[in-house]
Amino acid sequence: MRKPTFPGSLTDLHRFRKTAHGHDGSSRIVMVRKTDQRTFASIQNGQEPKLETITRETIETFRGERTECKITTETKDKEEKCPPDIVEALTDKVGKTAKKHIVKKKNVLMEFQQECLRAHNEYRLKHGAPPLKLNKTMCKVSQDWANDLIRKGVMRHSNNKDYGENLFFVQSSNPNFTVTGKRTVDSWYEEIKCHEFGREPSSLASGHFTQVVWKDSKELGVAFAKSGGKIIVVANYYPPGNIIGQFAENVPPLGGFPTNNNHIDLASDVAKLSLTAPKSPKSPTPITEGSFEEDFLEAHNAYRRRHGVAPLKLDRKLCKYSQEWASYLAQKNILEHRPGSNYGENIYCLYSSDPNFTINGHTPVDTWYEEVAQHPFGREPNDLKSGHFSQVVWKSSEFLGVGVAKNSQGSIYVVANYSPAGNFVGCYVENVPPVKPAFYGEKLPNSGKDEAGVSTFSGCTQFALDALKVHNEYRRKHGVPDLTLSKDLCNYAQEWAETCARTSSLQHRANSEYGENIFCLYSSDFSHTPTARDAIKEWYDECKSHIYGVERVNRNTLHFTQVVWRGSTEFGIGIAKNKKGQTYVVGNYSPRGNIIGQFVENVPKARS
Repeated sequence: MRKPTFPGSLTDLHRFRKTAHGHDGSSRIVMVRKTDQRTFASIQNGQEPKLETITRETIETFRGERTECKITTETKDKEEKCPPDIVEALTDKVGKTAKKHIVKKKNVLMEFQQECLRAHNEYRLKHGAPPLKLNKTMCKVSQDWANDLIRKGVMRHSNNKDYGENLFFVQSSNPNFTVTGKRTVDSWYEEIKCHEFGREPSSLASGHFTQVVWKDSKELGVAFAKSGGKIIVVANYYPPGNIIGQFAENVPPLGGFPTNNNHIDLASDVAKLSLTAPKSPKSPTPITEGSFEEDFLEAHNAYRRRHGVAPLKLDRKLCKYSQEWASYLAQKNILEHRPGSNYGENIYCLYSSDPNFTINGHTPVDTWYEEVAQHPFGREPNDLKSGHFSQVVWKSSEFLGVGVAKNSQGSIYVVANYSPAGNFVGCYVENVPPVKPAFYGEKLPNSGKDEAGVSTFSGCTQFALDALKVHNEYRRKHGVPDLTLSKDLCNYAQEWAETCARTSSLQHRANSEYGENIFCLYSSDFSHTPTARDAIKEWYDECKSHIYGVERVNRNTLHFTQVVWRGSTEFGIGIAKNKKGQTYVVGNYSPRGNIIGQFVENVPKARS
C-alpha cells in the first residue's frame, strides 16, 4: 500500500478543490458552487495530536453578470485518531519550533546568590569550616535592607539582632556596571591580612572576613540592589558570627584548627620538606618574578629611608630560617607565627586559582606598610594593628631574611625575619619615627626616582603653595574661610600619592581620619606634569552637578564639596609620578568634610 503523503507545512495542511454547476441558458440563471477544504494538525501540551478539517462551501447564483443570491456554509470535522506518521512529524516540528523560539530568561539575582554561596564555601573549605546553605527567607531580609539602603543613599548596618551582616558597596560611572558574587566575597575575605588567629581581636578591622568563615554559621541570605552605577550588597548569616569571646574557637586558620594546638614538631615536619623545591626541576612553574630577594630588600629600604632609618642587609642564614617556616606553612596551609622564635617576623599569604600566578618582591612589603595609617606615632600603641608596618621600619633591626613557598592549593606564603627583632613594648617611640618631611619647608635635591620607579619632585613646596592658593580662590567664591597649609598633612598626602603611583591604583586610603581627594592624569609625554590648578579645577568642576540646600549625598560631587567644605580648616597635598606616565595628586583635609547631615550648612552657593 502506498504511504499517504502530506504537505510540507504540518501546521497548515491545505487541501483545496473547486466545482461548478451550470444550468441551461434559457433560465438565464447561473449557479456556482465553491468548496474550500482545509485540514489542520494541532498538538497541545498533555493531549494527543488531532486532525481538524474545515469545509467552507459557497453557492452563488448569477442573473446575467449580477449576483442574485450567495449562501456560505461551514462545517468542522475532527478526527480523534491522528495517523502515526503525522504524529511523529508533528512532534518533531513542534519541538524544534519551541526550542528555537523559547529563550530561557536568566535570573540575575539567583545567579548572583549562587555565586556568593560558592565563593563563601570555597573560602570556608580552606579554613576547615562547614559549608553554608542558602536560606530564601534570609535572602528576602537581605533584599529588603539592600533596597532601603540604595533608596536612601546611605551605607549602614541594620538593627536585626537575629543575623550577622556583611555589607558591600561599589560605584561606577557606567550605569550598566555589574558586580559578581565572587568579587563581593573576595573583598570581605581580603581582611584576613588584618586578623590575628588564636586570640580575641582588639577591633573589628577583619570583621567581614571573620563572618565569612565563622565556623558556627550555617545559613546564608544575600541580595543586591542597584541604582545607576551604584550597587549595594547585603549578606546575612545565621547563627550570627563575630561574638565577643568566641573568635578563637570560630575563626580557624588556613587549613583548619591543628589537631594539637600546644605543640608543633617543626624539626620532623621540616625534615620531610625539600627546602630547594623552588629550584628543583620538579617545579614546572616559578613562584616569584624578577629578582625577588633583591626587590624585597629594596622595598624595605625605600620605606625605611622615608622614615629616616638605616637600611637593612640581606642575611643568608636568616633567609634559610625564613624558608623553613614558609615551606612548613605551605605544607600545612595555615597562617601562624613560628613559636619561640628569637627574630622579628612578618607573614604574608596570597591565594590565586591561576596555577601560573607569581608574586614580586614589592607586594608583601607594600601590604605590610599600609598599616602605617593605623600607627600612633610618638607614643606606645595600645594594640598591634600596625605591627607589620612597625617591624618593616624598626630602627634597631639590621638584617633581613625572606622565604617563599607555594602549595598545591594555590596559596603562596612569604615569611620575613628580622634581626634584632622589633616590636618591643616601651621602645616604639624611638624605633618607629614618623615620615621625614619629603618636600615641605625643605630644599630637596633635584627630581629623582625611588627604588619603585616613582618620581619625587623638587618643586613640591611650590606645588603645595599653588594648590593652597587655588583652593582659597574657590572657597572665597562660596564665602567660606581660607584653608591653611599643614606640614603633617602634606607628608601624609605625599606618602599616599607615592603608594598610588607605585601600585598604579586610584583608591582612597583605608581608615583615614582626614577628608581626601585624589586626581590622576596619564600622558604619553612622560615629561608632562599637571599643575596644581589642573587637579583642583577638576575637583571643583563637579559643582555643576551639585544640588544646594538639600541634605543628600551626591557621590558625583564629593570632590567639589570637600574643596569648599566650611568646617575644614587645614590642608595638605602630595604629588607622585610613575614610569607609566601616570601622575597622582592626593589632597587631605582636616577636619574632614562630606559628613552626612551637614551638607547644607557647609556647602553654600557661590556668590554672584
